[in-house]
Amino acid sequence: MKKILLLLLLITISTVCHAKEPCINRTSIENYQFNINSQPYKFTSYLCQDKDEDEDDDVFLTPGILEIHGQNFNKTFKNVIGMAGYRSSMFTQWNDKHKPVFYYSIRTSEYLTEAHFPIIIKDNNVMINCIYFNKNFKNSMEFNYSYCGNLQIVEDGFGDVEVGFDKLIRDFYLELIYYFSDFAKNKESLQYKKFDVFIGKIDGISFYRRYSSIKDYELNKYTIIIVNKEKEYRFKPEDEVYQRIVDRSGSQTFIGLDIVDSKGNIKFYNKKALSALLNKSTIKRNITSYIQYDEKTKLYNKPSNRSATDMYLVQHDSVTILDEILNKSNGYVDWYKISYNSEKHGKIIKWIEGDSFFPMREISSD
Repeated sequence: MKKILLLLLLITISTVCHAKEPCINRTSIENYQFNINSQPYKFTSYLCQDKDEDEDDDVFLTPGILEIHGQNFNKTFKNVIGMAGYRSSMFTQWNDKHKPVFYYSIRTSEYLTEAHFPIIIKDNNVMINCIYFNKNFKNSMEFNYSYCGNLQIVEDGFGDVEVGFDKLIRDFYLELIYYFSDFAKNKESLQYKKFDVFIGKIDGISFYRRYSSIKDYELNKYTIIIVNKEKEYRFKPEDEVYQRIVDRSGSQTFIGLDIVDSKGNIKFYNKKALSALLNKSTIKRNITSYIQYDEKTKLYNKPSNRSATDMYLVQHDSVTILDEILNKSNGYVDWYKISYNSEKHGKIIKWIEGDSFFPMREISSD
């Protein structure tokens, strides 16, 4: 009987020893340590290059593993991080902010979307609830937006399509505003002059990006400006600014700004907080830009096609923007109210159509 038991024990040990150990060939090994809720946690992530071709439970072509260890906290996650062709999910720190995040990217022929999900540890679980997007068109135009939903517990398989991260990904209804503002080509005399680009509006508060030159425009280097009828407020150039959206329709989708400072601290400004910044500001509104439409831009007495005048602007004329009217259904700018200094008529205040900052013929001929 003892010999039989000993034989069974040897068979069991042999089976365990010959069982395949997962992820022996590890690459892209990263080690970080962060303090979360005043507790230290060690994060280790790596990709597995020895995936068994017969395995069909992985959601990535190159799967990864994330280990998190802290006091009375030890978790290992599979199929949360990894690489799968056009998309990837990795663990890292948010730029140089020393803040733990999941980094998620999707690349298509038209754009690259990069997203950061700050990590929350609560009730012995790893969770996420907010996402911060950076989206780049193939014409180099970039925009940032954010969304916060319900807390989600991160579990094995969280990186699968339409399972975990994808549940927080939202379309940005203001995309058209960015797409139809193109200053890539300008005449030499404007290369080093500042200009402003409209990016959104919440009731009476308008949002602009201010570029000090065309070079800064090409490098996506700008300052976020908010304005009302009389004043403007400028955020710090070093702050990352995200336009917060919610699950609503039309112009009500955009509700405020998330400001991420150099240390990774995030502060949300709703309409009331933004109004308070403008009320305290002593800077007079001064929003200027350059006509980009490569044909004659008609001037209108009112925001209506029936009120056209016999006056017009041409490409690269400088204007001061006084107001904007958005299309309520798609968020696109229908009309800009502008001020222009005419040699013949002096200072005039008129309306121009919303595509006046888009060189239509140049883009459509590509």
